[in-house]
Amino acid sequence: MPAPLLLPALSFIAGILFSIVLKSAYSWHLVLLTGITIAVGWLGYCFRKERAAFWLILAGFFLAGFGLCSLEYSRHQNNELRQLRVEGYLDFKGRVLRSPERRADRDILIIKVEEVRVSGVEKRIKGHLRLTVAHSSTSQEPLELLAGDRVEFSATLSPEDTFRNFFPDFMPRYLRSQRIQARAFAKSPLLIKKINQKNHTPAGFFSGLRRKLQKGIEKDFPGPDRFTLAAEGAVLEALLLGADGRLDPETDRQFQKTGLYHLLAISGAHVAVVSLLFYSFLGLFITRKRTIQLILLAVLIFYAFLVEGQPSVFRAVIMTSLFLLGKLISADTNLLNTLALSALVLLVINPFSLEDVGFQLTFLATLSLVLFFKPIFKVLPKLPFRVSEMTAMSLAAVAGTMPVIISNFNRVTFASLILNLPAAPLMGLIMAVGYIYLAVNLMLPAAGHLLSFVLKYLIRFFSWVAAWLEPFNSLSYRLPSPPTMVVIGFYLCLLLLLAKPRFRYQKLLTAAGLSVFFLVMIIYPFRPHNERLTVTFMDVGQGDSLVVEFPGSRVMVIDAGGFVQGSFDPGESLVSPYLWHRGYKKIDYLVCSHFHPDHAGGLPALARNFRVGEFWSVEEKGNRLSEEINRVLSRKTRKKMLRAGLSQVIDGCRVEVLYPDEQAEALFHPGNDLSVILKLDCAEQSFLLAADITAPVEDYLVRLWPGKLEATVLKVPHHGSRSSASPTFLEAVSPRWAVITAGRNNVYGFPDLEVLERLEAAGIEVLRIDRDGAVRFEQGASGLVIRTPAAGMN
Repeated sequence: MPAPLLLPALSFIAGILFSIVLKSAYSWHLVLLTGITIAVGWLGYCFRKERAAFWLILAGFFLAGFGLCSLEYSRHQNNELRQLRVEGYLDFKGRVLRSPERRADRDILIIKVEEVRVSGVEKRIKGHLRLTVAHSSTSQEPLELLAGDRVEFSATLSPEDTFRNFFPDFMPRYLRSQRIQARAFAKSPLLIKKINQKNHTPAGFFSGLRRKLQKGIEKDFPGPDRFTLAAEGAVLEALLLGADGRLDPETDRQFQKTGLYHLLAISGAHVAVVSLLFYSFLGLFITRKRTIQLILLAVLIFYAFLVEGQPSVFRAVIMTSLFLLGKLISADTNLLNTLALSALVLLVINPFSLEDVGFQLTFLATLSLVLFFKPIFKVLPKLPFRVSEMTAMSLAAVAGTMPVIISNFNRVTFASLILNLPAAPLMGLIMAVGYIYLAVNLMLPAAGHLLSFVLKYLIRFFSWVAAWLEPFNSLSYRLPSPPTMVVIGFYLCLLLLLAKPRFRYQKLLTAAGLSVFFLVMIIYPFRPHNERLTVTFMDVGQGDSLVVEFPGSRVMVIDAGGFVQGSFDPGESLVSPYLWHRGYKKIDYLVCSHFHPDHAGGLPALARNFRVGEFWSVEEKGNRLSEEINRVLSRKTRKKMLRAGLSQVIDGCRVEVLYPDEQAEALFHPGNDLSVILKLDCAEQSFLLAADITAPVEDYLVRLWPGKLEATVLKVPHHGSRSSASPTFLEAVSPRWAVITAGRNNVYGFPDLEVLERLEAAGIEVLRIDRDGAVRFEQGASGLVIRTPAAGMN
């Protein structure tokens, strides 16, 4: 068998998958059973019972994967740091594991915690902590720490699940895959103190070298402040050092849309470029291939330490190192065997790597290149400048990774098939010049500065290439994840194309099946169908977002949250995934109550990600968010300015605008007090959505609509602020339930205790996003059914 490790590796992976799905606890019986199974399997080979031995060995690898993952899961769940539940600031001591990950508004540290002070008592609690340190106005300098530094700091523990909505949160899975047990937040770098004078650790050496290289880039590519870089510098830092935290949102979005983000996120392609550069350079002076391979192995290990063992680089270096070791031992190295051995090594080190999408894409892309490059290359015309080879590589990689990309990122992109041809060689050129620049900059900063101008124009050209096909929306678009059976069917047909035909027309039928599954993935022909009204108040942090699914297949989204500071976009990361999870490709009605960041900040992302039938809003001339939303909306989108008295019947439900009217515009200031108030009536159930109005507007509404404000559910105005939800207003609405859209641990202290007391005094049942997570109302036969993630995912 040319690749004897392939099937054992697949069995090991299957065992890990079963353990992840079942969330099984570790048991020593598994170890015993695994050992017995493998031992009996080897005995079978000794007694020439090959078939039985083969299946026993595979079963042993399956049990080994299952047992190892169960052990790691038990360790993770039972870790003392993970189980620590204390409110307020705690004092920690520990060791920095990696250089700070720099972002525009914060730094992120990974710390190996050694001690925690709880209620004045120091406890030895060990675990890995992901610490977010916000940039503050009182500290104008970046956080200068190296891997290996010992630190003490004050921080508050953050919940494992960042947001609680009706689809799985990525954060717990991410933390497991990175072997991080807890998260914490510090509001200022001043709360972090280095307690060691010197750092002579190997990690400190590489971290210090990395920081020197970063400082050179910061000097030659300065941003508007000490924490940021110019766009070209951020791209260079991502390409050379694997630090993509300072990419500006526009560059990040542009490379994602055109399918070229893999060129920025340092990975196997970059390791291949580094290998090729050094192999070519060493070949000028050394003739023996084995000597070159040995030196290259050392270079790759040095490179892995320089980028501080990032998972994608670690994977690529392990794979390349095993391949080079195979070459050093034997000239005949099977790539499938090397790939299988690499997967086994990485999964033994950390079985939860299998949950990492980067791990899946790395191995699927490599496997696809091994299996499909030659068959594709054979049918392509022979073109100059290795265009045929590059096209075959691109097609093979896309075939293997597209289902995973669509399933995890909800993006179909064909632009990368075209743009990879010029962009990949250009990336290699930038990296070659870039590493020369880094080396020169360390010794002769003036010469390095001159070289930075060459890099600046190369990167600008690289960015222009990446944006070349961006206007062609049909080459890159978003859609819901395909059904699991479609993905499985696609991969089965793909593998069957390689199989020897057993009957006439097998290849033709397989190709037809592959085409059907491919079309289903890239079109998603399914339409969502709701039998009854569903209203979901999303958990978007300190902000508002509401999804109304009407009986039928139409959907309305009112606001999409947002933050005044920071790069996190709830529209992109929370509301869009929820809509895809529910099967929507189109938003029939997109509504903006008012253009404040905590309501409208996420709307541009929705306008980019979905076809929008109608956009409803109030008019706010000169507002930045209003201009951005209108700029990204399609020309086909109908726009409607909202005024009191307008109403529309949608699938048997009436949506009516109660506010603002012309008189209100003369009485109140734009913003919260002129935000849109909607009332939704459907089959004896009604929702009053009161946006961010304050008490004076509430009194105005009571006088304007006597007897018409009554509703089953009230969206409490202004996140439960003391300035809203007056007793008069609550009496006029007389709701059974009130929903307060406040973020967990928000800095405003919402909801205000006085508001909670008013609601309790009125006998209104309160549902709070900060406490309960997202809130969903479903119209049932006997009234509304309420669901929350806190009470169980439904």
